[in-house]
Amino acid sequence: MASTKQAIFDALSKLLQSYFEEFKWQLSNAETQDESIPCGKLEDANCHNVVDLMVQQYDISKAGMIAVKVLRKIKRNDLANELQGKLQEVSEDVSAAGGASFGAAASTVSTAGVTVTINTASGGTVKAPVLHGGVFNGPVNFS
Repeated sequence: MASTKQAIFDALSKLLQSYFEEFKWQLSNAETQDESIPCGKLEDANCHNVVDLMVQQYDISKAGMIAVKVLRKIKRNDLANELQGKLQEVSEDVSAAGGASFGAAASTVSTAGVTVTINTASGGTVKAPVLHGGVFNGPVNFS
């Protein structure tokens, strides 16, 4: 099982130097000041440092999706898709490691602010504490 940090590192290590520099530039020029990482921290950063800086700035749950977003901005959709797939695997592995089961009884796993409830009658449900743009009570379906 790969971790989120390892998945991001694997994607970044496949970039040629010019793409890697563009990736770092995008991180330092994010849409909002809160999201950008100071260019001084990124200037001499290698792949390991960039991953660590991303986790420090965005936290582990957002770092992966921001990496996917930036890879798409620099036109590396192949790596973005690969990383997105690995992040989904990591998420599924975390849920499985936490004890989720598909038996008759319901099982609940909580990881990083997300609660996943799985039972045989209803399948899987993700209860997220925050959905951007408002507060929602009751079931929310994504399709």
